[in-house]
Amino acid sequence: MYFSTAGGPFFRHLRTGSVAAIAVVAYLALLPSDGPRSVPSSPCRPAGSADSVREDTPAKPDPDLDLDGDGYADLVYENSDTERFDVVVVPGSRHGPDHDRTTVLDRDDLGMPDDIQTGDDPWQPTVADLDGDGHADLVVSGAARILWGGSKGPRAGGPHGRVPLPGSGYSTAPIAGDFDGDGHTDLVVFRFSNEDQELVLLKGPFNRSGAPARTVEIPSPVDEGASPVLVAGDANDDHATDLALYGSPWDPPLLFTGGAPTAGGLSKEPERLPEGENVVFGDFDGDGRQDIAIGRSFVDSDDELDTPHRRGRISVRYGKEPGKWVTMDGGDYKEGFGTELATGDFNGDGCDDLAVQLTRKKETGDARIEVLRGGSEHGLGSKPWRATKRSVPGDYGPADGALATVHDWDGDGRSELALFGGGRWWITDGTDRDEASFPDTPGK
Repeated sequence: MYFSTAGGPFFRHLRTGSVAAIAVVAYLALLPSDGPRSVPSSPCRPAGSADSVREDTPAKPDPDLDLDGDGYADLVYENSDTERFDVVVVPGSRHGPDHDRTTVLDRDDLGMPDDIQTGDDPWQPTVADLDGDGHADLVVSGAARILWGGSKGPRAGGPHGRVPLPGSGYSTAPIAGDFDGDGHTDLVVFRFSNEDQELVLLKGPFNRSGAPARTVEIPSPVDEGASPVLVAGDANDDHATDLALYGSPWDPPLLFTGGAPTAGGLSKEPERLPEGENVVFGDFDGDGRQDIAIGRSFVDSDDELDTPHRRGRISVRYGKEPGKWVTMDGGDYKEGFGTELATGDFNGDGCDDLAVQLTRKKETGDARIEVLRGGSEHGLGSKPWRATKRSVPGDYGPADGALATVHDWDGDGRSELALFGGGRWWITDGTDRDEASFPDTPGK
């Protein structure tokens, strides 16, 4: 089952703080290499081999992303400004997201209140089967509105509900996962307000009004004033979803283990991870266990502050060696290697690769993306395998496409990158070739 891992804007990652164990750290410079190779009996196949995925052999899409049931994953995002709030669904196809068949769901379709928080960037709804009927549902915005799925996906005029969140202070949609390991989809969200800061966990299954089986409130593990991003994954291969938090300027990333004997299923105390500004999960060595990657660019969120004269870095912990962190430097000095991360299998070899964004100044929107190849011999290769950059003219100079999300939208068994910037989307394989490119506002 797939769970959306972005609880906020597409470009944000997670951070949080707490107590935890100290891990052994290995350190590598990002130097040229021949790239990773597969080993015998590994599910990770060498790229280009006879048993690797071929373009004419469609992959089975994740059912939670194929909203309309046509066999292709769909691109879904919230598009809002001060006057409107829409959820945009761009259907997948054999040529990638098909902008000509875009569906726009407006406030009335979603049952959205007029005072919902809006922003300038696209945000990602949560896509998951909340009621266990086998169809993907959409959970939208900090108001946690639900548009229920069906055989042809969530649709205008279809049934909708609302997740009853306690109190106020929610800016993003809850993210999904089976945090207690009972087989039902749960939701979790961070509540930020002047009165309370806490994690709110809503246990599934959900009824058609949107009410959960139970609501559990967990005291905030981060410092006062922090507003972390949440990401779901399975870091210990126990089939219960774990929860990472990151993005706080005062706290390191934290990891709560799922399947714990607590009211919400999350461990009582989180593990403190190496410092960084984003966290992702992926199987980089093809052993069937998820690994963790953390990016640290050393670029401050305030462009007025100078970046230290050092390279950004990625810290990786492989599932087979849970007590060891491997750290790789990348990019040039002050280039911001690691500001954004995303995982996907870009060559269809059975191992996840890691897309890394480099950003010199976060507020000015400059960005380029490099891809590190995964492989079963030693996990992530240290030499960038693919690189890409997109730009459009802007009022204050070029606006670059930032790393938004990764999926296989054309069903060929290889992931594509979605970049967003200057009001435009690009879908690419991580090179200068576009599978699709279109404006974020349908009709333009």
